[in-house]
Amino acid sequence: MPRGQPDYGLYTQTPVASGISDPGEAAARLGSINVYDRRGWTVWMDDFEGPLLKWAAYSDVGQVNPVLSTQESWMGSQSVRFDTTLIADKKVWLSRSFPLTRLGKVGIEAFFLLNTRTPGYQRFRVSIYDGVNIPTGDLYLDWQAKTATIVTTDGDKVVMTKCFNDGPIRTWMPVKLVVDMDTDLYTRLIIGPQEVDLSMYHMVSAGLSSDKVLWVSISLNSSNIAAHWSYIDNFILTQNEP
Repeated sequence: MPRGQPDYGLYTQTPVASGISDPGEAAARLGSINVYDRRGWTVWMDDFEGPLLKWAAYSDVGQVNPVLSTQESWMGSQSVRFDTTLIADKKVWLSRSFPLTRLGKVGIEAFFLLNTRTPGYQRFRVSIYDGVNIPTGDLYLDWQAKTATIVTTDGDKVVMTKCFNDGPIRTWMPVKLVVDMDTDLYTRLIIGPQEVDLSMYHMVSAGLSSDKVLWVSISLNSSNIAAHWSYIDNFILTQNEP
């Protein structure tokens, strides 16, 4: 198929196979899900429309694994549903590993429909196994408190407030977290129309490792206040973010 530019790019070699300079062109041609934040090069995306889940699904004792569902969706006919019961400090989660991309800034993005009760939360995380250590971009989403919190070397930091709707106007919300693999710093967070600079915050390292891989995890963490549910749709992994 014709592409917007050669594989070696307009000025330099491109970092992904068959890249184009504007993801909007891919959206127009292919009906791409990459229409929210077009910065960065799309490495992999999942609209959860297939018959099988492409992620590993897990649950703690007493919980139910995340499953493909037709009850709600942002685009298409399916998404992934998470459910927890009234047991504190348990979780259900998805995870998937990817080959380590070229170092630089990497982004994780998805649409979320949340129903959590504090202290329960949705967690969105990317761990970077860079061959030395494992810096981790770690984001907590609390629908009831309407807050977004990141885990840093200086403790947990609430970096965004009033970022979710409730009641009759509860809606799907796009979330994108970008981190810098070179400096082990957060870069930015986007939730809906809000964007915040996170470049002053250091990611926490999960330890040492000689592996080279990106590991993404999406979990719903329970509380004994109420049973929680949530949906996710349109996951995107990007690299070469500005």
